[in-house]
Amino acid sequence: MHVKVLKLSILFLLFVGIHSQAQIKAPFSERVAKDFIKRFPNPDVIGGKNHFSWEAGYDMFAMEKMWLATGDSIYFNYIKRYVDQQVDDAGNIADFKNNALDNFIPGYAILCMYEHTKLEKYKIAATHIRNGFEGYPRTSNGLFWHATWARSQAWVDGVFMGQIFLVRYGKVIGDRTYAFSEVVKQMTLIAEKCQKENGLLLHGWDESKSASWADKNTGLAREVWSEGLGWYAVLIAEVFDYLPADQPGRDHLMEVLHKICLGLKNAQDPKTGMWCQVVDKCDVPGNWDETSGTGMFIYLLQKSIDKGYISKSKYNSVVRKAYIGIIKKAVVNKEGLADLIECSSIGIQNSYADYITQKKDVNTFASFGSFIIGTSIVEER
Repeated sequence: MHVKVLKLSILFLLFVGIHSQAQIKAPFSERVAKDFIKRFPNPDVIGGKNHFSWEAGYDMFAMEKMWLATGDSIYFNYIKRYVDQQVDDAGNIADFKNNALDNFIPGYAILCMYEHTKLEKYKIAATHIRNGFEGYPRTSNGLFWHATWARSQAWVDGVFMGQIFLVRYGKVIGDRTYAFSEVVKQMTLIAEKCQKENGLLLHGWDESKSASWADKNTGLAREVWSEGLGWYAVLIAEVFDYLPADQPGRDHLMEVLHKICLGLKNAQDPKTGMWCQVVDKCDVPGNWDETSGTGMFIYLLQKSIDKGYISKSKYNSVVRKAYIGIIKKAVVNKEGLADLIECSSIGIQNSYADYITQKKDVNTFASFGSFIIGTSIVEER
């Protein structure tokens, strides 16, 4: 770890001239993660009233990555505190509702607790969430609806929320035949509908074609949104850690990964190294670099290099440029905490103009998770 920190400190000194605004020294992932815990010492407040939903689930996903990378128990204890506030001694989860895919991802943190403690209450709770897929509404081709309020709609972000839980459930607890085949099915179907010729995925698809954002001929969303594609990017980076080598459909998903990686390489902002709010239109007026999606894309590309899925010689410079770009988005506020600027967490929009005119948010819950996983995986080198 000391060698890694030294390397990152040297990197910091090399770029300090262009990064003096941030006032944060490497490793950036640890600073942002620990400042997040300072902000929210009680993880039960993450996401507000709906604390058993994607905001907390995704940030716990990032905290587990930090724990595994550093061995620092602060991250494990934070996850455990969150999970134990949701799961009682009998394995009940009072706040889980299977009416939206966003509500499944906190189960990933429960699986983390079960995997590392083997306490039966976590297994019971995780199985309760897994059973939430029974009878969950689908489009006619089998895609899960994003939510009961989003009738007939499949969003790329929702595929992550449900399937990142289910694929780990299959490996850690069981029901592998269903879990793995369902994960491959959901990921494949959304790619078949939403992946463009340039390799990137549009934000979603409405089978009914009735949503305001849906193309009246295809039902597709109009644009490739940074964080939306990012959710799918993180999922496809992770999924091969779980799927067996002989899993039907696995090879096709690897082809999807290759197309996304190439699409990201081609769409990278040459000036900043980041990716824009509308990912494949960085040269169109009004577009802007978006922090959360960039962290997710860094994670996909670096992990794919590490696993040998893509060429290091072809993609290493892409990752390095993106890392240099994203660390500039971490700035110290007057309380001494690291803020993340120029972030976006939104639903599907009607047009390019609607995407790029969204407020450039500070400190969205998704941006913390994305920044942490994106910088951490580079800083582990």
